[in-house]
Amino acid sequence: MVGYEFELLDRMKKLKELFEDKDKFLIGAELVTTRGILQQEGSKKIVRYTEDLIADERVDWISVTENAGGNIMSAPDGLGKLIQEKKKNAIIHITCKDMNRNALESVAWKYANDGFDNLLALTGDYPIDGYNGVAQPVFDLDSVALLKMLSNMNSGLQVNGRKPGSHIDLDKTNFFLGCAVSPFKTTEAEQMMQYAKLKMKIEAGANYIIPQLGYDIRKSHELITWLQENNLSVPVIGNIYKLTGGVANIFNKGLIPGCKVSDEFLARINKEKKSEDKGKKYFIELAAMQYVAFKQMGYKGAYIGGTEKFEDFAAILERANELKNSNWHDFVPELTNPAPKEFYLYNEDSKTNLADSKNLNPKITTYKKRKSKKHVNLNYRFNRLVHTMLFNQKSPGFGLNVFKYKTLEKKSFKGLKRFTYFNERMIKAALFNCRECGDCSLPDITYLCPQSQCAKNQRNGPCGGSSDDRCEVSERNKDCIWVKAYSRNRYFDGANVELLPEQPVIKNSELQDTSGWSNYYLGKDHNAYKLKKKK
Repeated sequence: MVGYEFELLDRMKKLKELFEDKDKFLIGAELVTTRGILQQEGSKKIVRYTEDLIADERVDWISVTENAGGNIMSAPDGLGKLIQEKKKNAIIHITCKDMNRNALESVAWKYANDGFDNLLALTGDYPIDGYNGVAQPVFDLDSVALLKMLSNMNSGLQVNGRKPGSHIDLDKTNFFLGCAVSPFKTTEAEQMMQYAKLKMKIEAGANYIIPQLGYDIRKSHELITWLQENNLSVPVIGNIYKLTGGVANIFNKGLIPGCKVSDEFLARINKEKKSEDKGKKYFIELAAMQYVAFKQMGYKGAYIGGTEKFEDFAAILERANELKNSNWHDFVPELTNPAPKEFYLYNEDSKTNLADSKNLNPKITTYKKRKSKKHVNLNYRFNRLVHTMLFNQKSPGFGLNVFKYKTLEKKSFKGLKRFTYFNERMIKAALFNCRECGDCSLPDITYLCPQSQCAKNQRNGPCGGSSDDRCEVSERNKDCIWVKAYSRNRYFDGANVELLPEQPVIKNSELQDTSGWSNYYLGKDHNAYKLKKKK
C-alpha cells in the first residue's frame, strides 16, 4: 500500500498523465461558480479560494461546475482560465440541460481552442430558476450521447461538405472525458439501471468516473466491486462533500437531485451540530475517513467539495494524513449509513460488512415473483404481442411492412400515405401520449414515450436525479420511466437480458412530425444500424 505522504504536483503534467501514474492517489477540488462578474466584489470570495487551491501543491486538479443544481451561474471557463494560467489542471463540467447538440459541439470546440481538455460530461440538473421565470430545459442530448459526440471529436469528426455527398474530416480534439454515476440508489430498479447506463458511458468514451454524493461506504465498495466483476478497468474518483447541519438537512429532503443523507444519519448529524463548533470537527473527521477509505479501497483519487474556505479543505487533507496508518475497515461502521430497505447488489460480507463479490443479492433472481406487476398491465402485454408480430425484424410482418412503406413513398400514393400516418398518430397518441418525434424509442423503453413521459427525454437510461423510484421533477412526482421499463423487462425477460440499446440513441429532430413506423421500417431512425446488421 502506497503511503499517505503528499507528493508535490508536477504542474507541467496533464491530468491524463497523472491518471496513468499507477502509484499516485489524485486529489481534486470542486468549485461552484457564482452568478456575477468574477472581478467584482461579490465574487472575490470564490476567486480567493481558487487562488489558494492553485497554490496548494497537493491539489492535482480543480473542477468547475456548470449551473449546478439547475441554478444560474457564471460559465465554468471563467474560473477555468484563472486555473489554467497558473499551470494547474482544470476539469470543466459540460451539461445537456441548457444547450442543444449544436451549442454543445460549439462550446466543446471553444474549450478545445482554449486548451481545456478535461471535461466532465453530465446530463445536468433540471432548471429551477431563470431570468424573469424558470428557464425552458433543452436535453437535446443526454450524457451518453454527449460522451459519444466528444469521443467522435477525439477521433476526428466527419461532417457534410458544401457539395452534395462530400465530407470534411475535422481536426482531432484531445479531450480526457469523465462521467458520473450514482451507486447510492435505494431500489433495485434505480441501482441496476445506473450501472447499465454507466456501462454505456464507458463504451461511449468515458475515461474516468466521479460518482454522485452519498454517505454509505458499502455502496462505494459495491461500485468498484461491480466494475471489477464486469472487467471495466476505468479509474474511479471518490466524491467527498464536507457536510454541515444545514446541507445535510437539504440532502435528506431530496432538494438536491442525486445527493443522499438517510434519516438515521441525519439524526446523528443533528446531535453533532449541537457541539460548541456546530459539528465542524465531526464533519472534517468524516471527510478524512472517507479519504482514507477511498485510497485503501482502490479508488484512484478523492474529489473534495462543500468547502468554501481553504482552511476547511486543508483540514481534511491534514486529518487524512494523520490517519494514514489506520485500517479503513475500522471506519466502516461510521461510514455506512443506509436508508431503510436499502437495496444492495451484493450480499454483505460478514467479516468486512462490505460487498461480497462472490455472493450476489438473491433478490436479483427472484424479482419476477415480487411486486413488479403494477407496471405490467394489459396495454403493455398487447404491445409486446404486436411488436412480436409486426415490428420484430425476424417476423413475417416486418418484411410486409417494409414493402408497404416503400410503396407509400411513391408519389402516386401520397394521399394514402397521409391517411396511414393520420391513423398512426391517432393510435400512438391514445396509447402512448405520442409527441410525433418521428424517431421513436417506444420499443427501447418497453412502450413508454420519453418525449412525453420523461422530464429530461432520457433515451439511453435514467438520469441520476431520481429518488425512491420517483422522478426528480416535483411537478411530475411519479415513477421514473426507466424504473417502469426495468420492472417490465425483468418480469418477462429475466435478469440476463439487456434493456439498454447496443448503440447510443441520438434522436434526429429532422424526423419530427413524420411517421415513426415508416422511419423504422425504412431505416431512417436510430434503429438503422440494426437493419444493416440484419443484411
